[in-house]
Amino acid sequence: MKNRDELKEKLMNDEVRYRGPNKIIIFMFVFIAIVGIGAFVINAKKDSVPIKRYSGGNYNIGKSMNYKGKEINMTDISNNVENGKVILDLSQVIKHRIVYTEYQNKKLKKTVPLAVFITPSGRIVVVISMCEPCRSQRFRIRDNILVCETCGTRWFLNDLRGISGGCVNYPPEEIPYKVDNGKVYIDENIVKNWTLRI
Repeated sequence: MKNRDELKEKLMNDEVRYRGPNKIIIFMFVFIAIVGIGAFVINAKKDSVPIKRYSGGNYNIGKSMNYKGKEINMTDISNNVENGKVILDLSQVIKHRIVYTEYQNKKLKKTVPLAVFITPSGRIVVVISMCEPCRSQRFRIRDNILVCETCGTRWFLNDLRGISGGCVNYPPEEIPYKVDNGKVYIDENIVKNWTLRI
């Protein structure tokens, strides 16, 4: 009985009263949560950056393109190979906005798909026309987005940063080119020796 009275008196005197959760523990939980969320955001940004081996060209047609509300499918065009260059007609690219062609090397028994499109800012982009993880060679422009016809992965047209889908790290690989006298010139060696990044 005496112990009970002593305990009651201690509680009344506020000596043993519960004072709430430990502030250090709460701080540690909040700190760990902030660090975890920060790491997730940084990794998500890294994951959407395309893996690059080449710098693309910077030829601009001199006007911007508005693809909002539009869907444009690839148009197949032919190419010529002369003096170590794969040559495409620039007027066909401007007319169709996104074109597809195949480089063929009979000696090596190798075919490499190529695509050329115009970004919303008017820049010409030449790519190896392949979504490497799913092996699709066909794409379309929807709004200002490049969309894989097979897996539906989406990339921004201007810089090929991934938006969504299973293949965001492997957009069609941009390759260098030159434009002269209405023709797009692509180095045949880059195309001929191109290999998958994965």
